[in-house]
Amino acid sequence: MATTVRATYTNGVFMPLDPVDLEEGAEVTVSMGSVPSGSGLSAIVEAVRELHKTIPSEAWDVLPTDLARNKKHYLYGHPKEDSD
Repeated sequence: MATTVRATYTNGVFMPLDPVDLEEGAEVTVSMGSVPSGSGLSAIVEAVRELHKTIPSEAWDVLPTDLARNKKHYLYGHPKEDSD
């Protein structure tokens, strides 16, 4: 069973930020990912910026220009809405 545990890393040791239900000496596998610094809106903006960097620039060129208006068409096959 997979569980996500937030932890800090200090002096070569991972320290959980919350209690964990493990027996002393239990072996676990650790998958690491950094947590955006800050909180609230600034953390969300930073996460979006980092995600944006992972998308190839040519991928933006193939997006439809009416995606926001016709999202139901592109997601679910609804008829397209006419532009005003």
